Amino acid sequence: MRRRIFCIDSVSFYASCECAARKLNPYKTKLVVLSNLQDHGALVLAATPPMKKLGIKTGSRRFHIDRLPWHERRHVIYAEARMSHYLNVSVQIVHILHQFAPPEAIRVYSVDETLVDLTGTERLFGNDAHVARLIRSTVFRYTGIPVTIGIGPNNVLAKLVLDLHGKKMGVASCFLHDVERLIHPAPIGKMWGVGAKMEVHLRRLGIETIGDLARYPLETLHEKFGVIGAELWHHAWGIDESPTILPPSSLFGAKRQRPRTIGHGITLVKDYATYAAIRLVLQAIAVEVGMRTRQAGLVGGSVHLGVRYTRTSERRGFSKQKKLARFTADEREFLPVLLTLFLDAWDETEAVRYVSVALGKLEPRSDHVQLSFFEDEWARARRFDFLDLVDSLNVRFGRGTIRPASSLLKDSPLRTRQRLIGGHKQGGESS
Repeated sequence: MRRRIFCIDSVSFYASCECAARKLNPYKTKLVVLSNLQDHGALVLAATPPMKKLGIKTGSRRFHIDRLPWHERRHVIYAEARMSHYLNVSVQIVHILHQFAPPEAIRVYSVDETLVDLTGTERLFGNDAHVARLIRSTVFRYTGIPVTIGIGPNNVLAKLVLDLHGKKMGVASCFLHDVERLIHPAPIGKMWGVGAKMEVHLRRLGIETIGDLARYPLETLHEKFGVIGAELWHHAWGIDESPTILPPSSLFGAKRQRPRTIGHGITLVKDYATYAAIRLVLQAIAVEVGMRTRQAGLVGGSVHLGVRYTRTSERRGFSKQKKLARFTADEREFLPVLLTLFLDAWDETEAVRYVSVALGKLEPRSDHVQLSFFEDEWARARRFDFLDLVDSLNVRFGRGTIRPASSLLKDSPLRTRQRLIGGHKQGGESS
């Protein structure tokens, strides 16, 4: 039986949510979603199709809109991000898709994109074109969000035909006999799984299109890029064995592979140039990493620090790591090591814009109960009991319910980030 994978994408999702809330047509409305309405340099998180035609897209800045001719920008609607609202709409769309497929056949790829396996549903919903129209009309009727659909025999082809054709046509399909005609002419940067760095490496080999990648010797790609190179070659021919339907055990408490590291990073809203301010940032991130590690039932044997300087700096920043004296998931124990790493590597003339912290060499917490003649192990055990209690309360009543008093200081990122989702404002449910 031929597999029928549908890749369903919401059109300019955040912007469409704001249009739907205002009962406006996103295809006819000039609307942008901004990270902050008060900031002249605010980031554009989403833009409706009419704004994209003017060159305004995700990643643009508000001042780019201000530079447009007056007649082009006079009717632009500015909306501030409301991440909780967008998440709720995303959940609504997934619930609608449950009318067409069971939960194990629905794989949420991102907040605005979902893969659905509709194999064997022809007698229920009709052929590909009919069920695509049905999904699009149903989602729009109940949410006001327009969606586009790519259809293929596997995840890769459904995603590729969506990106290359479906987003322009509304619905597009591609099967193995269509790959050379529909997929191969596209630039290599459009290939799913090819990022900016990989694109540079491939272009150095003379690979300019997906077709060039497909015709390149598989052995050479595997030699240069390992398994990733071989996987990209197969994907260029539309070959993909990754499942869309997941076994129920993977949805309900299946044992997961232990992560190699647990970390967290923050892009700061402004440049931090003093040690006192940066120390608060390191402390805030250490608290988050400690909590995540404890919740995973693990402890770390090494700590990693990554720092990037401000965009105007000629230096990129630095990355340092160090083995810990003992395995731990207590931020009070690994924070001093972080501060030492930072002070040893930081150039005091450089302002910091991004900081990341990670614990590595992870092991199960139960395997590392160590006794020492030189430390109060009972006090350490009570400290972990206290941290576990704090973690459970934050899970039950919301993250940040109990947090360090230092988070109330002006330069602490926790002061504002507790109210953010994905680094942006939660917002209300309606405008």
